Amino acid sequence: MRFADLHLHNDGTGFLWLFPNRHKHVRKGEYHPWTVVSDNRRALRRGRMGSAYSQADLVKAWNGRLRLSFNGLYPIERGFFNSSLKGISGENRLLKLFTQVLTSKGLPIRDIMHMLVQHVPDAMIDHIQSAAYDYWEFLNDEYAFVRSRDGQETRNSIFTPFFWRNIVESERKRRERFPDELEATGTYRIPKNRAELVQCLQQEVLTMVLTIEGAHAFGADRAAIDTCLARVDHIRSEWAHPVFFVTFAHHFDNGLCGHAHSFPSVADHVMYQGDRMNGPFTSNGWRMIRRILAIDADNGRDPSAGYRMLIDVKHMSARSRKQYYAQIVRPCMAKGDTIPVIASHCGFSGLDTLDQHIVNEPKEKDDSFDPSGRFSSWNINMCKEDVSIIFRTGGLFGLSLDQRILGVPSSQKVPGGRNSITALWDTVRAVLEVVYLDPSVSAIDKLNAWLMISLGSDFGGWIDPINEYQTLLEYGELRADLISTIWKEFNGPGRSPVIDHLDTLPKVTAAVDALCYGNAERFVRLHYPHQT
Repeated sequence: MRFADLHLHNDGTGFLWLFPNRHKHVRKGEYHPWTVVSDNRRALRRGRMGSAYSQADLVKAWNGRLRLSFNGLYPIERGFFNSSLKGISGENRLLKLFTQVLTSKGLPIRDIMHMLVQHVPDAMIDHIQSAAYDYWEFLNDEYAFVRSRDGQETRNSIFTPFFWRNIVESERKRRERFPDELEATGTYRIPKNRAELVQCLQQEVLTMVLTIEGAHAFGADRAAIDTCLARVDHIRSEWAHPVFFVTFAHHFDNGLCGHAHSFPSVADHVMYQGDRMNGPFTSNGWRMIRRILAIDADNGRDPSAGYRMLIDVKHMSARSRKQYYAQIVRPCMAKGDTIPVIASHCGFSGLDTLDQHIVNEPKEKDDSFDPSGRFSSWNINMCKEDVSIIFRTGGLFGLSLDQRILGVPSSQKVPGGRNSITALWDTVRAVLEVVYLDPSVSAIDKLNAWLMISLGSDFGGWIDPINEYQTLLEYGELRADLISTIWKEFNGPGRSPVIDHLDTLPKVTAAVDALCYGNAERFVRLHYPHQT
């Protein structure tokens, strides 16, 4: 069985560790994505957040049978590493003020905190906090890193951080003891066009599709908008490989559109999301998103722009999503130019409309749920209106494996309860029911709802995963558990109409295999650029 993942970071952990001393690693022949960072196994065993261990590196991808990866290039945002005294309000104001002063970037506490929590090396933190750090340059550096072993069969190297670990740990013994995590010889290929994509998908290689997480990567924080637009053109004309989609927003203000509230309350003490959080598009944002989509100001296709990069609405605020659908997606669809809506690593909010999300924004607290109590109601998740437009545009809903996104309450962080296949299946079922319970959708078309869901784990993005599925190595277990759960529900009382047609175990297996691989492959075959 093959697996696909609509959103992960295959190289993120290794790149952050290797980049600060890249010249040394180049000399040693290990500056490439097949060099994996040796995991902190204690954190892995305890089911902690995926920062002390790698969830999606190429060894785990290869040995976990991932054969189609949508690898998100991501210039890490300064907002993670710089405190702000803006927006100190609400409960515990004095504590927040004290914490943010204490953890300002000029003091070592900030660096220590990130080394402990996010496991980013101190040299990398210092670079991000410096004036020399530039999102656009870093994006190009990561692209060069990723393409460095494109098409080359490679046996992985191992990088073990910290001097003391190199003394007490034997690389050879760790390879022998944990071969699934630390031993692989494989090949990934980044297709240059659709013809190469089809070839890759037919071979025993990992097909790597490039995406960009966050339009801040084009450098709108420092550069003029015309420069940023030229950078989109530069990728189209100068990069050897296409960017398939851009996750337009991320955790902090990019000057282009509103980003959704995404951090739990504890993060309010050290990070500030306030500027443009939950806000609308800017005039520069409309110019940027149209350039990415290769359309003009009247929503007509612009042949001179080159191939179309698609837009991922994950992290985009409810206000901005509402504007995007109203001012671009629906008008283009009316002209016969259907732009598929991608939500690459999401959960379901349980709410009906984007307007409900907008009204509920001030109420977004930890463990805020929809009326059913099963879904996190924050506007970072997709509501029924989002799901409907994803379906009607032939888009994709990528299923995040983050506990909080999937609606696991804080009280159930331990294994069991909703911290299991239950949260995953509840989300899949609810997303499908948006279509199945819509009287305007024909019975035949409702079956197509199963084509719009894929895995979109966000592995490698510092998520706190469902405990049973911490890395790509557990995808086989996830598949088996999902098949078993659906078959059990089919044969039990009160089953959902979304599985009425799955009346045999082979049919259930086929539906799950489409979710785990087939839907993503079909989608990328349909929309990958013919040429760069």
